[in-house]
Amino acid sequence: MAAAASSWEEALRKMLPPGAPLPDEDHLDYSISVEYDGPPIPYEVPRIKPLENRSSSSSSSAAALPRGSRFARSRCADPPRGAATESARSSSAVLPQPDSDGAADASSASASASPPQRGPETTTKPDLAAEPPGDPIAGASPPRPPSSSSPAAAAAATGGGVGRRGACARCGKGGILREREACLACGARYCGDCVLRAMGSMPEGRKCVGCIGRPIAEPKRSALGKSSRMLSKLFSPREVQQIMKAERECAANQLRPGQLTVNGHDLTQEELDEILGCPNPPQKLRPGRYWYDKDSGLWGKEGEKPDQIISSKLNVGGKLQPDASNGNTQVFINGREITKLELRVLKLANVQCPRGTHFWVYDDGSYEEEGQNIIRGKIWEKASTRLICSLFSLPTPPENTPGLREDASAPSSRLIPEYLEQRRVQKLLLLGLEGSGSSTIFKQAKFLYGSKFSAEEMQSMKLMIQSNLYKYLSILLEGREQFEDEALEEKRNRGLYADESHPSEESEVKEDCSCIYSINQRLKHFSDWLLEIVAMGDLDAFFPAATREYAPVVEEIWRDPAIQETYKRRNELHSLPNVAGYFLDKAIEVSSNEYEPTEKDILYAEGVTDCHGLVFLEFSLDDQSMISDPPTGRFDCPSSQTKYQLIRVDSKGLNEGCRWLEMFEDIRAVIFCVSLSDYDQMWPRDSGDLCNKMILSKELFENIVNHPSFQDTPFVLLLNKYDTFEEKIDKIPLTVCEWFSDFSPVKPHHTNQSLASHAYYFIAVKFKDLYASLCDRKLFVFQMKALERSTIDDSFKYIREVLKWDDMKDDNVFAVLDESFYTTDATYSNYLRQDL
Repeated sequence: MAAAASSWEEALRKMLPPGAPLPDEDHLDYSISVEYDGPPIPYEVPRIKPLENRSSSSSSSAAALPRGSRFARSRCADPPRGAATESARSSSAVLPQPDSDGAADASSASASASPPQRGPETTTKPDLAAEPPGDPIAGASPPRPPSSSSPAAAAAATGGGVGRRGACARCGKGGILREREACLACGARYCGDCVLRAMGSMPEGRKCVGCIGRPIAEPKRSALGKSSRMLSKLFSPREVQQIMKAERECAANQLRPGQLTVNGHDLTQEELDEILGCPNPPQKLRPGRYWYDKDSGLWGKEGEKPDQIISSKLNVGGKLQPDASNGNTQVFINGREITKLELRVLKLANVQCPRGTHFWVYDDGSYEEEGQNIIRGKIWEKASTRLICSLFSLPTPPENTPGLREDASAPSSRLIPEYLEQRRVQKLLLLGLEGSGSSTIFKQAKFLYGSKFSAEEMQSMKLMIQSNLYKYLSILLEGREQFEDEALEEKRNRGLYADESHPSEESEVKEDCSCIYSINQRLKHFSDWLLEIVAMGDLDAFFPAATREYAPVVEEIWRDPAIQETYKRRNELHSLPNVAGYFLDKAIEVSSNEYEPTEKDILYAEGVTDCHGLVFLEFSLDDQSMISDPPTGRFDCPSSQTKYQLIRVDSKGLNEGCRWLEMFEDIRAVIFCVSLSDYDQMWPRDSGDLCNKMILSKELFENIVNHPSFQDTPFVLLLNKYDTFEEKIDKIPLTVCEWFSDFSPVKPHHTNQSLASHAYYFIAVKFKDLYASLCDRKLFVFQMKALERSTIDDSFKYIREVLKWDDMKDDNVFAVLDESFYTTDATYSNYLRQDL
């Protein structure tokens, strides 16, 4: 019996990690079979015959073999008894030839093994030439994974037993829908019953016992230190925390020095320790090539824009190269040529950076030009700049930069009034479909509340107007061709009818191939050239650079009778804005190099910038109002001011399911603008199909209301262009829009309400019903004319009242406030009379 005990102890010691204690025999959780070689016994020892080679195909026979112990496979340098040896000339598996010893071992092991994989040690030895070299640590090679030609490796690769996708790599049970825990090194997946047996006490985290000491697979580095549901079920929270800590901190799971290159220099172990141990290390660090700005802390992948700001002044890597981020702007920060995206953010932050400028930027965001030694300001000081960086996926310094923290015992250096003033900033998000008037509202607010356009913004507006001039003309020329074809087709049809009645007029009809939409050959040549440029998307490549050169031709085409006849049918040209005629009348003036946009030109221009991007405006409004704060008669107490930040995003930024809206979680109110006159307009979807523009505004409104970032945010609907709507409603019925097909106004005799007024209230109620069905909240509606500045002021005062009502509704200390406090009764306030 002593010999038998030593035999199973010796077999079990081979299966356990080196130095691991043997379990007590009473608590032994292993099924072990050893060959009996003691004195004769009166009964026959049970035996199972070994698997015979009945197939000439090595791959299929190998797949049919039972799986051996994975611990023995990973730790034994030589194949077990009875295992096949592989030919030096071939890497394919060969089935074992059973001998007496191998048969005995195989039969006894198969007889007593409880799990399916505890079968005979019948694994093949991989080709030595194909084995990866071992990483010499203290003269020993780490355990190697099973060969890809073995059935065990095939099972691990598929995540389970042979022929069962997603099955447990140890017991072979389960399928792809069962929860599994994967080894971070070899990828083998285990069910909840086998995790503890396969991974033991997890001294290095989620690794098989045979993978301890091996590095983790790089694709699984993102899961390092992140617990799973299975571990939460198997261990207590304290144990899970200890396992995750061991997984993150153990040496085998860390990046190795040779895997990181910073500024063209491979990191040493000391440099790697410094960069990982700094107060603000790089997040989600993976093997690769990086650049690092030691002065500002900017960090990014080689050839790409910065993606993080880490601790500065780290003595790692080589010298920062000018082409580290592959920039092409001729603007340099700390010796690195920045990218176009960084240059755009600098301009939005009002940093003057012409070509050839070299800046020094420090870790607190302060910057100066090289050689001047004068701090110009801080780049990331404004909240708007940080928001722009978030939109463009550019990094910003952390809120609490190490080294800049205040002493808790010392008096705070922050001024309390400034802190309270920052808390009072109310962010308003202005959205709307293209052509709804949201850009006009933004520009009117900029003029109304004291902000002026900078010289750079005026130049951008000028270039945008000059470029739009040719876009308007191309729409007219394309419509002219369509109308000309229709007119000539109608003329030919009339000619055929006349030919049947008067054969003598045949020659005269055939010679007449012109109509009121025809232009001369010189203008036709220019028209074909311009339409070809627009079709190829190269309009920005020619204009506004060539605006002055072609200005006389534009003037001549616009004055041509054929284009004027086309312009009379502008309602059929759905993509032609109403302001096209205004700018085409001034073609010569607008095309001049000395042209300076007037205030009216800026208001009429489409968009705010040439890139239709994200723009900001900060302004203040008096807190006191006639309805929520009646006058007290005291004039010695000046009323307080509330700061507002108006954020406007063009509709072109509302792509890909409005994912960008996630950054606007602190928005105080959403202002959605809809053009009333869009009810008969058609507009192309992203797919190119035409759709009613009011329907598109409705769909965009639904998407924004349903966005999780605005679950508790009040919405204000601005119904714009009421003046244009009044002119159109008498000519084109509202029912042309499918959404308004049930509009049937009945004019009562005792009121003087016009058809436009009835239609306006009908549209407003439609949006309010839609909003209530989506979120069961109150929608605030306001009627306006964006080109009239007084209605802009009224609209923002109305929004101020909405925010006050929303604050009081949430507090509702005395439980006396309800929505009826803000009604449509005109006796209360001019700013609330539009609320339906």
